[in-house]
Amino acid sequence: MDARTLLLDTARRDVAQDGALPSLDRLARETGLSKGGVTHHFPTKASLVNALIIGAVEVTDREMAAAAVEGRAVEKWLALSSESTVGDTSVSTLARIALDARASLGEITDAIAAAAERWEALLAAELGSPAQARVVRLVGDGMLLSTLIDDRAPTLTLDELMAVVGGRR
Repeated sequence: MDARTLLLDTARRDVAQDGALPSLDRLARETGLSKGGVTHHFPTKASLVNALIIGAVEVTDREMAAAAVEGRAVEKWLALSSESTVGDTSVSTLARIALDARASLGEITDAIAAAAERWEALLAAELGSPAQARVVRLVGDGMLLSTLIDDRAPTLTLDELMAVVGGRR
């Protein structure tokens, strides 16, 4: 195994075990490489994050393509997404990296989480179903994330969304 692969495998394992990215110093200790050997492949923590995310996306691409061949793409996507904070899946790697970054935001995440709970309660009151309210909120969260990632991302019209969730318009 080459040094770059060893570093990425070790970092993925640390993320899965600890829920956080290891420092470059820790990677050096755990792999037996010098700090210079680590920084040769990953000069910054950001470059390590980028490599981990690209790897997780590639694994997810393969998993989704294989599931699609079996007619199970929807099931696979929902399983990967709903288990994003547990297990050792490619999506959980992405989630844990995001959670690690979220820690630097401090109290703002608590305020956002509290607001999301309030909004979901309003949705549940209107829809009459806490489960349907959760799905509507999560769809909205996903659309917002999609916009943050790529402002050209395709979206559904409000009428299309309302038809899917069974809400009034």
